[in-house]
Amino acid sequence: MLTKINNTPNFKSAQVNILATSDNHGNVHSMPLLMETIKNNQKDIFIKADEKSTLNIFAIDGDFFINPSKKGYLTKPQLTNGDIQHQFLKRVIRYVNEQAGKNSNFDTVFNIGNHDLDGGDKFLYKIMKNTDMKTLITNVDIKNSPGIQKVMAKTNNVVKSIVYEIPDNKNPDMLHKILFLGVTIPSMQFYNPGLLKEMTVYDNCVKKDADLTEENLTNTIKVLKEEIKAFKKENPKGAVVLLSHTGGSISKMILNKVPKIDIVLNGHDHKNLTTIKGKSNINSLGKDNQIIKSLNLKFDDNGDLESTDINTFYSKTTVRDNLPTNPIQIFLEESFSKDMKPLISLKDISGQKTELDYGEIIRYQNSYLANFLTSAVKSSLSKICKNPDIIVGIQSSIIRGRLKDGSNNLDIMKVFDGGSEDLSNVHIGTVSGSELAGLIFENIKDNLKAPKRHTIIQWSDIQVDRTLISDILSGKSNKNAFDAIKIRNGETNDYEPLDVDKKYTIAIGEKYLLKDDIIWPSKIRNRFKPLNKTYDQLFRSYLASDDINYQLKVTQKTLEQRIL
Repeated sequence: MLTKINNTPNFKSAQVNILATSDNHGNVHSMPLLMETIKNNQKDIFIKADEKSTLNIFAIDGDFFINPSKKGYLTKPQLTNGDIQHQFLKRVIRYVNEQAGKNSNFDTVFNIGNHDLDGGDKFLYKIMKNTDMKTLITNVDIKNSPGIQKVMAKTNNVVKSIVYEIPDNKNPDMLHKILFLGVTIPSMQFYNPGLLKEMTVYDNCVKKDADLTEENLTNTIKVLKEEIKAFKKENPKGAVVLLSHTGGSISKMILNKVPKIDIVLNGHDHKNLTTIKGKSNINSLGKDNQIIKSLNLKFDDNGDLESTDINTFYSKTTVRDNLPTNPIQIFLEESFSKDMKPLISLKDISGQKTELDYGEIIRYQNSYLANFLTSAVKSSLSKICKNPDIIVGIQSSIIRGRLKDGSNNLDIMKVFDGGSEDLSNVHIGTVSGSELAGLIFENIKDNLKAPKRHTIIQWSDIQVDRTLISDILSGKSNKNAFDAIKIRNGETNDYEPLDVDKKYTIAIGEKYLLKDDIIWPSKIRNRFKPLNKTYDQLFRSYLASDDINYQLKVTQKTLEQRIL
């Protein structure tokens, strides 16, 4: 895709090449494919990269990391997700620099995403200090962030904003200026409650994305205005680029209040969109190494930003033939040989090789993958708790990877990788049928507001009629929540109406019980005890059990419709 923001013809006096990516989510196994895509399109991405009047920027708009505290690698069991992902980050930056030209005017800018803080702020401080990139912290309250202050005292690579100078190609006395800013979504208390010990984000709150308004961004907008005002005072013709890990709707709110931003590189919403808003444009950058975007900004003879060309490049299977020689692929194969060997056998009911696919629908619809995982975790829990009737609930946002015949350990590592290991402890407790109906109804009500952001809880033995709940809420049906929820009879295996007075034992993740933005967690949390095991650990226990031994089968229970 090529977008011309301005078609005024002129001679280029300076330009900026920006290669942008976001929401990689620690998918190290697909990074070689993305790097090969960059190599194959190098001439279109880094145009005239070695000229003095060209600046080359690699922009990473958050969530390069995910769940950094988690362990489970076979080749290097002592290392965590964060350790491994950091090794790849350093190599990826080096590789992109080589594509731009080692002697080119090149730099990497990094914006913080919510998943980058899954391991708390201390993990990110280590990354900031030990990586050759500029970390942008525009909406971090530095005065109230002692950890950030300590890091900034040791390195010049952590900045509130950064101004780059590009020499004019004709006038030796002229420098073109471009300001880079970085904003992360302020809902840190929602995404990683209690994990930020020495870092304060402006406007930090427990609100979900869809509930944030411009009023919730007051200090974020204020600091952006201050940074841009100071920059424009010295450089009235300078360009402004914002890395915004907030999602498209919040990026639009920011532009409504801060119109002097030329380019927004937008992460967090996982979309592939370019939206024109006045003289600005918002470029959403997709997810999981599926795409990259390149932007070529041209300044004219008068120092004005003349035009911006935008290209989208897809990581396609057509480049796989060249992967064996890609240095990132070589590093992957040499360093993680045990993790790349096929481990799982997965057969369907007829005995054929099959796949349980992962996709966005898992957040708001029935999913065979979710059915399989909730049942598998229940199998492990039933043995530990000696309770065959325990019901497992899993927030679908923590599921991030598929299962297929031939899946390796890297694939298994991704299955439960969407939440912080520090908040993933499974808790067990009892609720009445009435309480269970209340928390399910509340979850579905939230999910209907923003299906991809307010994720549904998938259950092992509960069938939920999401459509009926929607009709109840809209007034199309006069039924109630109990009519929309059924529970499995352990003896007949059939779904039956919920018994409002019966006590049900359920297992749910710690992060859900910590939530204060919804009603039910605070009502029931004191009745739940930690198991000191995560969903990932319980699933791995299931896979390695003597009766399974990584030989997985799709059953009729897997193919149930649990979300209607």
